[in-house]
Amino acid sequence: MWESTRVLGVGVVLLFLVVWTSHFPTQRPKTAFVIWWLALVSGCIFFREGDLTANVAAFKEQFPVAVYGEVLGWMLYLIAVLIFFAPIRGYLRGLFTGDYKWLTLFALLCVASCIYAPRVLYALGWAFKLPIVVLLLLLCSTQIHDFRDTISFLRVTFWAYVLVVLLPVILGFASGLPFDEEGRMSPIVSPNALGPDAAALFVLALTLYSRVKGEGLRKSAVLVGAGALAVMILAGSKTGIVSGVIAGVLFFALRKKFGSAFGYVAIAALLLFVMALFTPLGSYFAHYEQSGEAATFTGRTSLWSNVMPAIRQKPILGHGYQASMFVEMQVNAVQWGASHLHNGFVEVLYNNGLLGLILIVIIVFTIPRNLIRVLRRTPSTDAVYRIAAGCLALYTLLFINGFFNASFGGKARPPFMLLFALVLVSNKLLELVPPPSQRTAYVAWKENS
Repeated sequence: MWESTRVLGVGVVLLFLVVWTSHFPTQRPKTAFVIWWLALVSGCIFFREGDLTANVAAFKEQFPVAVYGEVLGWMLYLIAVLIFFAPIRGYLRGLFTGDYKWLTLFALLCVASCIYAPRVLYALGWAFKLPIVVLLLLLCSTQIHDFRDTISFLRVTFWAYVLVVLLPVILGFASGLPFDEEGRMSPIVSPNALGPDAAALFVLALTLYSRVKGEGLRKSAVLVGAGALAVMILAGSKTGIVSGVIAGVLFFALRKKFGSAFGYVAIAALLLFVMALFTPLGSYFAHYEQSGEAATFTGRTSLWSNVMPAIRQKPILGHGYQASMFVEMQVNAVQWGASHLHNGFVEVLYNNGLLGLILIVIIVFTIPRNLIRVLRRTPSTDAVYRIAAGCLALYTLLFINGFFNASFGGKARPPFMLLFALVLVSNKLLELVPPPSQRTAYVAWKENS
């Protein structure tokens, strides 16, 4: 009954959007962003607590009821996207043009590889989401016409990430066990997911903070950013902390605010010191130091070396989408239940082979190429420059985290969806600034606008 209620709730919201746009067609852009918000927080709507036995259960194709509810929810998202796409001429061509074609090709490759995946049903369930994400982002792209629309899209993403970070924290404290046995925050979800998610929310807050009305957020960015910074450290994810600090420093450095960069590092170090003294976080770091796991990045290097022979067995096509979920059952050398391979590139190489790796590398390097072009063509005092700098910092965070977690290339969870969204945002920002040959006309337009 509870799962049916959640699916019904999603359906009611989407139905309301359809009716709304039929009476108020000028509000169409906001409806696309609402669907994007729902897609990002889908894991929160159909929340299920992580479990070390989930790998074994999925291998036996025994899924929690919430899984079926979430799949039904994504079916509703697909129907809504197709309804909103119906009046848009030439939509299908957009899937295979520009930078979007790389997203489409990767999604289609993942779907096709489900045929030879270890568990076809499980792979199809996750692969089904990727094409919908691409369709949804393309829908959003057709409804982003100027800088304010781009800001609106980022604001919707920001508020979705607020729920992504806030829900596990609330559930962790409500359970009476907000810390695990080692001292890391929230056994409700993996700290390796919570820490980087909180870091991403913090960088989004930095990016959107502006004192100019219509160019971002102000009070909410400060409050949420401060809370996200605290959760980023308290979660105990080493990668989340390091990538969050590097991304914040990069943001301030790109804007030539070196004093702010130094102050940010000092504040982060002070928070880390205080939390290590007065929370169980200190015992976690002590345990980590004594265990000797630092040399192997908590077993990651041994995991990567153990799966390399299996990768060499099927180097072109891989073992099928989400095969990495069952690596413990497929590779004898792997002795622990890893739900992914803790590296986005290794994850793709194992699941989708060299074909998938080539596509994900193109996607990963398309984003900074576009953003660097924007930064070169825009004055550092321009709001577009600030957003581009923030998006580049956010990309850096996801990229660093991807070397130690499957934040991209695997399941369509918020970090991977956010990486796809940066392809959209980087393209829209690039459209706002002209090439150097048209720079004079752009400056004159900005002065008159």
